[in-house]
Formats: sequence, C-alpha cells, structure tokens
Amino acid sequence: MTGAKRISIRAPAKINLGLTVCGSRPDGFHEIESVMQQVSLADILLLEPTAESEVLFQCTDPELNGPENLVCRAAEMLKIRAGGVVPGVKIVLYKNIPVGAGLAGGSADAASALKGLNKFWQLNLPQVTLLEVAATLGSDIPFCLEGGTALARGRGELLEKLPASPFFWVVLALPPGAKISTAAAYGGFDRKFTGQPSLGPLVRAIKNDDKRALQRWLGSELTNTLETAELPETGSYRKLKAELVACGLQPQLSGSGPTLFMLFDSLAEAGRALRAAEEAGARAYLCWTESE
Repeated sequence: MTGAKRISIRAPAKINLGLTVCGSRPDGFHEIESVMQQVSLADILLLEPTAESEVLFQCTDPELNGPENLVCRAAEMLKIRAGGVVPGVKIVLYKNIPVGAGLAGGSADAASALKGLNKFWQLNLPQVTLLEVAATLGSDIPFCLEGGTALARGRGELLEKLPASPFFWVVLALPPGAKISTAAAYGGFDRKFTGQPSLGPLVRAIKNDDKRALQRWLGSELTNTLETAELPETGSYRKLKAELVACGLQPQLSGSGPTLFMLFDSLAEAGRALRAAEEAGARAYLCWTESE
C-alpha cells in the first residue's frame, strides 16, 4: 500500500434550518429531526506524506491539538479498517469554523479526514463503509460526509437526502466569547416543547424549491427546540438576537448555538446584515448555501 501525494480537502460547516427534539432514547441521547444545510464556511485539511510510520496531527488552533481531536479518532478508526498498516501521514488542520458554535466544525473535520485518508491511503472504501465509521464517531459526522441538504433523524445519523435547497447568502453571527455545551443544551431545553416545531412546512418548502415558503418558516416563532434551553450561556445570543430583530432581521439558532444564522436573496442584503451583526458586537461571517 502506498500513500498519495499531498491532498488538500475542505471541511464545510453546517447550519440547522430546523431542529426538533422528539424525546429521550434508551442510549442516553435524544431522538431528533433536523433539516441540515451545508454552507461554504470551511476548515481546510492538508494531508502529506511523512517518513514517520504514523499519523501526525497539527492544528492552527493549539487548543485543538491532541489525540482526542475527532480528526485523530477518525484516522485511527480508518487505520483499523485498513488492517493497521498504512503509510505515514501528516495532517494539518487549518481552522476557520469557530469552535463550540453549533456549526459542526469538529464533525466536518472528521468527515473530511475520512474522505481524505480514504483517498490518501488508496483504501477505496465505499461511501456506505465511510458512513458506518462516521456514525460511530459522532451524530453530525454522517451528514458532514454526505453534505448538501438532508433531513436527519435518530441521533442525527439517519439521513434522508433532500433536493438542494434554494441558493441563499448566509450571514452567521457569533456572540463574542460564547460557547454552549451541546449536552447542557439538550439537558436544559423546556420539555413542554418536545416534538416542536413540526418540520413539515420546511421540508415541503425545500422539496418545492419555494424560497418564499422557506423564508416564512425562518420567520416562525420557534424553529429549534434547543432555543428554549435556559442556561447562563444563552443570554449572549438572546441579546444579540433581540438586537438583530430590532434591525428588521430574522436570525435563528443553529444547532445548540450560540451561532445565529440569517438567509438572504441578495448580496447587498447580506452585507447590511453582516454590518448590523458586527455593530452588535458579534463575530460575523458571510458565506452561502452549498448543494454538495
């Protein structure tokens, strides 16, 4: 088995256009339904040959270095699938997606590591095998492996591919210094909202390629069950959301937060929203929806 030459691979973030917590599961996780959408904001993984007969890992964010990084765990699981003997590789992760923001940055990195190493090590494993490995690593990783637009069920690993959503410019707004534990969000949401919202109107809007219906959905009072969580950390994004709403915008929470996202038809509208988010003290990113 020989290694490939240097490979560069993108690891795109995702947003949750809608997320419904349907109840608890015997395995300690929660049953969910979520429409997940890939966006263009992405980390970059660089894979290159090394004389060392091992996997070397380095991240531009020093806090993410170490064997517990999902990239390292993905590499180890793929190495086991390959029989334990693979060429040495150095993986450098260039972080652009903010950490702990509800954008699945770590999951995207792991998914791209699986795709990149499958090519680098010339394993030729089929997508179904990569999806099996992805599901054992984390709930969002199968979606990040598939990309595009999908309805996720179970823990998030059961995917129904949806047609590509209409194209939108996307503004992401992250309150400064805010991080919300996914486990805390799932533990702290208001149980009377279990099973809400219904994602039917959102799924129909995407299947019908209906931009107006999708935007009406995003103007709904509740698009994400986890927004009902009452945690000390939620105050930062609630304040930011109120300021953006006061500007006539429709920000919604992605995943467990604290990132808010907004969709726009025109670049000019997105630019105005970007400036409004920055003026409100947020770290703001301009990107767009991706079909794959």
